[in-house]
Amino acid sequence: MPDSLLPAALVPADILQFHVLTAFPPHNVNRDEDGRPKTCLLGGTVRGRISSQAKKRALRFAPHFPKTQRATRTREAGILAFRRLTAAGIDDALAVWAALAVNMAVGGGSAAPTLADAEKLLGGGKRGKGKKAAELVDGEGAPRTRDEIERSLRTEQGLVVSTREFTRLDEALESLITARQQDANGFADTLAEWVKTVCKEKLLTRDDHDLDTALFGRMVAADPAFNVEAACAVSHAFTTHSFVTEGDYFSAGEELNALAGTGAAITSYAFFGGGVYYQHAVLDRGHLRLTLSEGRSTEDAERLAVEAVDNFLSGLLFAQPKGKRNSHASDVAASYVLITRGGDPALNLGLAFLDPVAPKNGQDLMQTSIARLTAFHDTARSAYGLNNEVCAFNAYPAARAGNAPQAPEVWTVEELRRFVLDTSGQGPQA
Repeated sequence: MPDSLLPAALVPADILQFHVLTAFPPHNVNRDEDGRPKTCLLGGTVRGRISSQAKKRALRFAPHFPKTQRATRTREAGILAFRRLTAAGIDDALAVWAALAVNMAVGGGSAAPTLADAEKLLGGGKRGKGKKAAELVDGEGAPRTRDEIERSLRTEQGLVVSTREFTRLDEALESLITARQQDANGFADTLAEWVKTVCKEKLLTRDDHDLDTALFGRMVAADPAFNVEAACAVSHAFTTHSFVTEGDYFSAGEELNALAGTGAAITSYAFFGGGVYYQHAVLDRGHLRLTLSEGRSTEDAERLAVEAVDNFLSGLLFAQPKGKRNSHASDVAASYVLITRGGDPALNLGLAFLDPVAPKNGQDLMQTSIARLTAFHDTARSAYGLNNEVCAFNAYPAARAGNAPQAPEVWTVEELRRFVLDTSGQGPQA
């Protein structure tokens, strides 16, 4: 039986662990509420920090990540429905009712909305009867503006809606528009039945997940049956050394200068920092295949699992948050990646830098960080009896020795990719 069809408890351990060192020039790719680079305290020393959320978003929106396999994080599915239905001539109150039902159907609530809920949101009044059921009469209070209505249709929490679920939403809205075109007088009754059905059956799916949802998971607080457990974990990155936030006072000259003055058009402060960051990531390839096998053939699930792993690797290497990118042009790639493959427990090796590194013996921060990481890893393998296969990708010239790499080290991304994607158990380990 293929691994992807086995119960989770029976799937052989197939875990990839990544330990990534990346050197950033002056940058502010991930800032706090004051506009400063994020930091953390480790070993009694301030370090620069890049949040895992920022890294994962950069990975999801990297150019190589397939858009057709990327879910949408949104609070505005109901707004989309409202605009679509009103553009087709459907009364605002009925469109709001449908939009509220859409919000619930994609995980935004636990109680089905009523027409009274829609009327209250509109700030209208009481609804007429019979043929006037689509009209508001005896209004009490001023109706809300369209902008106010749409803002009220946002869900409290951001929801994760897959590409397939958005397709189901499009089909559902099209069916409502068609029903209204065929029987405008009876549309209110048709909509009432639709709201009842969609709130019961939902627009969410339990299968055919997008790659990013399979990788990073999904939580649906209103209906945990649609939760997806993430196949990967990504740590916050932090500098292997002490970190200083620097302030930059800048000004821009007044170019029109109609008053012939000497003052600047703009004066302000910006903040930045730089250094070598360590980041840990774990990818459970067996769990990834199980998630992707739901609603797909084994062949399709295996193909997508390989694609997901490949995209995850590329993201770890190349995808960085884009904060203040235009100010710093701080796009960089990882300089060193230590990867293990197998069933050993996942271990974050960040404790290797509990004592911040510093340049010494003619070595720079990256060289010192690589030496500290590899020594800590070797000690951990010996102390805990770890047996994972190992591959070390080294793209930092000053840290290379000799004219060719010595296993388990590789010097090209292609060699690294072969190790990561290989499931035969053959790797470059010496």
